[in-house]
Amino acid sequence: MSYQRSDWLADLDFLEGAVALWWAGRARHAELDGTDPGAVFSALRAVEPAGDLWAGARALRGGLWALGDCHLRLAPSVMGAETGWQSGLAFAPTPEGPALLWADPAISAYRAASVGDLLTAIDGVPAEKVLASLRLRPGSTPRQRHLFALQSLSHRDCLPGEPPLPRCLTLTDARGHDLTLAPEWRTQDPAAPPPPAVRARRIGDRTGLITVRSFACRDRTGQISDAEMARQLDAALAGLEGCDRLAIDLRGNGGGRDEQARMLATRLTGAPLVWMRHAHPAPYGGELGRFEDLILTPKATPQPSGLRLLIDAGTASTAEICAAALAALPGAALVGSPSGGAVGDPVEFRLPRSLLGVFVPVARYARPGTDTPIEGAGLVPDIEAAPGAVDLREGRDPVLDAALASFD
Repeated sequence: MSYQRSDWLADLDFLEGAVALWWAGRARHAELDGTDPGAVFSALRAVEPAGDLWAGARALRGGLWALGDCHLRLAPSVMGAETGWQSGLAFAPTPEGPALLWADPAISAYRAASVGDLLTAIDGVPAEKVLASLRLRPGSTPRQRHLFALQSLSHRDCLPGEPPLPRCLTLTDARGHDLTLAPEWRTQDPAAPPPPAVRARRIGDRTGLITVRSFACRDRTGQISDAEMARQLDAALAGLEGCDRLAIDLRGNGGGRDEQARMLATRLTGAPLVWMRHAHPAPYGGELGRFEDLILTPKATPQPSGLRLLIDAGTASTAEICAAALAALPGAALVGSPSGGAVGDPVEFRLPRSLLGVFVPVARYARPGTDTPIEGAGLVPDIEAAPGAVDLREGRDPVLDAALASFD
């Protein structure tokens, strides 16, 4: 596709206007991060895409990252030009530093690595320095940006002309021995069956654990399906019949459809619940309206007597709205580490010349009963706990342990 400088400038003019009118997080991120949209767009206008649409897309992606809002980002292209790559590795933040969480056992080069090994270098550069510089996906708080940088070592959606990186990782084990390995990047199989969004298991006679991986539950064909989410939730709760104490694990849940999150909440509440406290801008006015409460009608009979909501930096967007609402119930508490701090109701805008999509978050949200924004702050747990590298090595989950202990 031919993409000239006049096209680039027209796209930037359109997007700068959309951001000025609709971006609900402007003032918030100016305060927190010192972001300046005018300066960002001025720098982007100095970019010369040289007829290459994807060079412009890469520059635009970096500019949006600099504005500091998780939901202000590029959307998948209408041409489906991105390539998804997976390394077969996963890392988790720990107090000691990034640690190996999982390595694909089918990849022989990874068999010398062990869960809990610390990531110390990336392509020969100290790991933390590289993770602080990666700008592939915007995050709304420093902890979310760090998590997304770590996740980019597991999965990357690369634009045309972009190779999956890095090429070399150095891990250090518990005895201080180093292991260098090359990630085996493989293209993602779009036909692979999606994993369940909801899992459940009993822990004793009265206690159950429900893990909700995502609120973008997919059916067997890979399509997002509210009906499948309802089926999985009903099956999970049926298996926990008689449990009046529930731990709901929302760690790593980056959100999804509000409708699917409400399905979970209505099955756990026995009285009307303030689901979200939100404010939207008036069209073309650019000014945010007053906060309004959306009330959720309950379905649970009876309501659990104890509810623990497990959160971490990967808990974001719709999952944060859900956790904030349920935390207001009697007998409920948040357990873990602060959430991602990224909510915003993103709306997709298509740029007029390139047809690239950009998500612009058009709403702000506060924790029910307050005017304190969730964006840029997140939810602070009532009971703090986080896994360390030793916990990963030994298969312990101190967050779940703290949640279960708090029931007694």
